[in-house]
Amino acid sequence: MSRSAKKLIVSIGLAGAAVALVCLAVTARSFRSIESARLPDAAIRYEPQSMPFTLTRRRPPTTGPSIRVAVIGGMTFTGFWDELAGRYEQQSGVRVDLIATGEKNDIADVFRKGGVDVITMHSSDTIINLVAEGLAMDPQPWMRNDLVIVGPPSDPARIAGMTDAAAALKKIAATKSPFVVQSSLGSQEVLLNILGPNQIIFDPAQLTVMFDDRTRSVLAVAGQKHAYTLVGRIPFRSGKIPNSGLVMMVQGDERLRRPFIMEIANPARVPGARVAEARRFAAYCRSPGTQQWIAGFGRGKIDDLPLFFPVYVPAEPAAAGVPPK
Repeated sequence: MSRSAKKLIVSIGLAGAAVALVCLAVTARSFRSIESARLPDAAIRYEPQSMPFTLTRRRPPTTGPSIRVAVIGGMTFTGFWDELAGRYEQQSGVRVDLIATGEKNDIADVFRKGGVDVITMHSSDTIINLVAEGLAMDPQPWMRNDLVIVGPPSDPARIAGMTDAAAALKKIAATKSPFVVQSSLGSQEVLLNILGPNQIIFDPAQLTVMFDDRTRSVLAVAGQKHAYTLVGRIPFRSGKIPNSGLVMMVQGDERLRRPFIMEIANPARVPGARVAEARRFAAYCRSPGTQQWIAGFGRGKIDDLPLFFPVYVPAEPAAAGVPPK
């Protein structure tokens, strides 16, 4: 056998070993994720500054009434959810057990496994699909967060300090300044709902369209390209993720807000779903007293705005057994 043939065989063997190691690593990681979801006494918690997920112990079992919830990570790392749940527990006597918190796809997967009565995240196909699959029901908006426009310190479009998102985007388009579009459908919808009515057209050459909607990745690409982009105000302002050299440009426009949806488990598909308690909790979150509290929560924590924003709630009878505030 020639020396070149031997080298080729050795190379193929090494490549095969490398592929095997990668497959083993991916498989092991998948099994760890699956086993974590099966743990009866653990909750998945989002930790923006460290690993995407860590495990924390649940509270001791209770013999009293309780509901089990899966919550998008932004509500928990800000302290908002603990405050909301605490208020409800004190006023209703019903305990709120956090089963899962993190990115939308992860908490949706936990919800699909059962054992969760309420799920809440941004309005998206991810949460509406739970209704389409028959696993959840009664989708309803109950509060909103907001996006901001960030960009390089050089600010080639001269938009820093503006509060009119449409006017700012028009200047970005007119100056052909680089702009990064993330893959999040919610973020894209906010963007398109401003561009379309205001007849703003970007030059394709100035755009970078990503297939990743993680804030850290979006900011990293925008920083590398000295580009503008849309990003959630809370993760950017809070400092929980690197800003990649970008600075705040535009905030405060109501057109940059996105709703959060709350759904409850469908008892026809989710055995043991605590529907009555879940409905009372959802009604509490949409009650005038809670909406007023949301409007002031966290004001001054990262800027002079509240962390989240209330939604319009039509007058309706109070849910039985739930205090108005």
